[in-house]
Amino acid sequence: MGGLKITELDANVAPLTTDLLAMVDDPAGTALSQKITIANLLTLFVSNVVVQTFTAATGTYTPTAGMKKCLAICVGGGGGGGGGLNTDSAGGGGGGGGTSIELLTAATIGASIAVHAGAGGLGSASGQASTAGDASHLGADGSELLIGGGGQPGTAGTGWSSGVYLYAAGGAGGTASGGDLNIGGGAGRKGIIWNGTYGQAGEGGRSFLSGGGKVPTASTAGIIGGAYGGGGSGGHAASTTDKNGGAGAAGVVYIIEFLG
Repeated sequence: MGGLKITELDANVAPLTTDLLAMVDDPAGTALSQKITIANLLTLFVSNVVVQTFTAATGTYTPTAGMKKCLAICVGGGGGGGGGLNTDSAGGGGGGGGTSIELLTAATIGASIAVHAGAGGLGSASGQASTAGDASHLGADGSELLIGGGGQPGTAGTGWSSGVYLYAAGGAGGTASGGDLNIGGGAGRKGIIWNGTYGQAGEGGRSFLSGGGKVPTASTAGIIGGAYGGGGSGGHAASTTDKNGGAGAAGVVYIIEFLG
């Protein structure tokens, strides 16, 4: 007959090595299969949590000694906002960076692994187009474990010269791949001119971690996206002076380590 359950013990009864909590008891099995062992419980034990954050373009993740598993979060850079060009023009907002999240083992990471945190895209300036945000990834180029794609750029505005509304498209949000969770970035909002006097630039798209650049006031340059991975907002020009689009915010690779 097997040993007593923990719930059946009192101060004068010595437990056997097979005695553990009733919730893991399997009376129909053998003594070995009936109980989870102390050794197995210890493999689940976490003694500390450490965070490593990567914001530089290129780097190397070297696990902290004793790391058992880590939660990796890769957020791509936000796209740049489109500029307001010439008179009465509003640019579209840049897209937010995509996010990839996965729980990885120490064996998967190895002794070290390459890391890349994507830069934010440039807002458009006079005569220049805005640019997309750069992707963030864990793993070397061509063999990435996770990729958080960069947001796409917003379109520059066109000066109003007719009786119809004019729109400037916002940039698409960044894609993501490789993770247990792959979350696309939010699209940038379009810029719009209603007539020869009034208009509004597009707000930047959101990332998983942050909002995009807010809609600027009239005849103002776009606003940079929020950290990390927010798209820049478009610029709005209500005079002959061009107004630049806001830059997208840089991405990040954020790693939470669980140590044994």
